[in-house]
Amino acid sequence: MNKAAITKHEIYNNLMGFSEQDLEAIADFIDFMRHKKKIETKKIIKLEGILEGHDIDLSHLKAFKKQTWEHVDREFDNG
Repeated sequence: MNKAAITKHEIYNNLMGFSEQDLEAIADFIDFMRHKKKIETKKIIKLEGILEGHDIDLSHLKAFKKQTWEHVDREFDNG
């Protein structure tokens, strides 16, 4: 295994025992770091039921997410 894979595995193992609230805070921090480093993530959403077979455009949600983090960026830069 390469170093990145080992580190990811160690991080995953360290998450054991955290509460749901703690894991949500960790996920928010990861999202913040991905935003700061401008790392794009391709999220796959499997549509089921009446939505199956339809293309859904979530680009407006992506713009909303970016706007919600802008104030954090400004505070971080001014801090």
